[in-house]
Amino acid sequence: MSTAPPLARAYDALRPRILQRLLELRGTLDPSLGRLDDATARAQIGAVLDHLGNFIATGDIGLHRAFLHTFLAMRAAEAQGPAVVLAMLVAIGDTAAQVSQEESPTPEGAELTLLLTRVTASTARAINDLIAEELERRLAQWSELSTKDGELPS
Repeated sequence: MSTAPPLARAYDALRPRILQRLLELRGTLDPSLGRLDDATARAQIGAVLDHLGNFIATGDIGLHRAFLHTFLAMRAAEAQGPAVVLAMLVAIGDTAAQVSQEESPTPEGAELTLLLTRVTASTARAINDLIAEELERRLAQWSELSTKDGELPS
């Protein structure tokens, strides 16, 4: 018997259908995903879905933020801005909730749909917090550099 919470098991059961739907929609989720071959797109979307399942199972917001931070950095290295990443992650969460709603018209399915909606909202908040923290860090750095420049002889 699995020790995973029931909603995590329900998510795991739906995960293949969620992945299939996301692969079908990948060009609309993020144009860069649409340009990838099937195997690479499957791996990238699969990694997000794996993490989503882990977050559902554990509720560990620290681990979730760490994943999102890394994901933002990885996508930045591919010249994807934070707004594009945020939109893609929200679209993945929304699609997962939609598949849950369509495929599991049961009380447990409704509960999973609600949970996926909440996880998507948490993801959006965490991404926005990470962006704000990065902007704050850059402003502090800019301020420090401006102060140092002001101290240099003219």
